[in-house]
Amino acid sequence: MTTPAMIIDFEATDVSKEAEATQLGWRNVSFDDQGDLVAEVVYYRDDNQQSNVRFCKPDRAISYGAMAVSHIMPSDVEHALSHKLVVPQYLPVGEAYIIGHNIDYDIQVAANASVDVSQYKRICTQALARRLLPELDSHSLGALTYAINPDLARQYCRNAHNAGWDVTFTLWLLEHLCELGDITSMEQLYLASEEARIPKIMPIGNDHRGKLIADMAKDPKDRGFLQWVVKTIKDKPYLVEACRQALITSINPNVSGMERQS
Repeated sequence: MTTPAMIIDFEATDVSKEAEATQLGWRNVSFDDQGDLVAEVVYYRDDNQQSNVRFCKPDRAISYGAMAVSHIMPSDVEHALSHKLVVPQYLPVGEAYIIGHNIDYDIQVAANASVDVSQYKRICTQALARRLLPELDSHSLGALTYAINPDLARQYCRNAHNAGWDVTFTLWLLEHLCELGDITSMEQLYLASEEARIPKIMPIGNDHRGKLIADMAKDPKDRGFLQWVVKTIKDKPYLVEACRQALITSINPNVSGMERQS
């Protein structure tokens, strides 16, 4: 049985770890026998470019900051079903590839709606874009849409921050990234995302932020900070893995971190 794959996007009450959905967008995707990405057709939309979308009612208040982004107000969701009913209804049960731009946020919103996300294999288009398109000045979804297809962006990006449209923009980006990376299967896409999520530049520390992690492992003054990250940081697994790999490679340059781990 083929593992399901779905692009998702949420509009939500706020940007905290407790954020709850006000709108869910989704679209099923797969790779065909020729290795091309295929998306389900959404027939019932007036403009079939837009992906599936549903409003839902959160238990938390919608922040003014969220209203300014999504333009979803309490009156828009007053008569909608609870997010704990809507979100589990449409997201897969069990193992699935879940794709999104900054996917960890969307997965957290799904978990806050009582979805069991433990078997989801997360694929982050933002991480992939940063790795495959490093020359761009911004890796926001809107900026990337303009970069890869300015004509479509000019026509449709005014709809940004509607969850259904953001899923469509993510689909267009994903198609481009798969072409750039010569990606022809969902598992290959997942592994590419996992690799891309491991940072090359240190994102924390007043004296270390902005440094190449590989170079830090070679400097006795910086190596201790990498060791501290590995031992201490609990909520940034990809940063910890980057530091661990760099430390291993600095000891034996002929063995990569992933090879040493296995």
